[in-house]
Amino acid sequence: MNIKRSKTGTVTFITPEFPIIEEGLDPLNREIKECMERNEIRIVINFTQVPFIDSKGLEALLDYHNKIRKRGGTIKIANPNPICNEILNITNMTTYFEIYFDLEKAGRSFL
Repeated sequence: MNIKRSKTGTVTFITPEFPIIEEGLDPLNREIKECMERNEIRIVINFTQVPFIDSKGLEALLDYHNKIRKRGGTIKIANPNPICNEILNITNMTTYFEIYFDLEKAGRSFL
């Protein structure tokens, strides 16, 4: 399972290339933990390569959200496919995360 990370200014972009499901959370957990260790607290998770998210993935996102917010930061979501977008909406995750359909706009939203 691949995961890419890049940084533009103070914004960190994380791009998982796998479903965000219980069996595949370890790489994403490590990546978020490393961001927190480096005090990278402006994060965009790019869902371009995420085909699906399950309840454990949603739970992990909320956990990341809470940890990053305690440090004064924010996690935003970019480019969810129609299935992930529907899941995020139905589960009211949009209450916790700003959703963008343009990665650049997601990054600029921190300005």
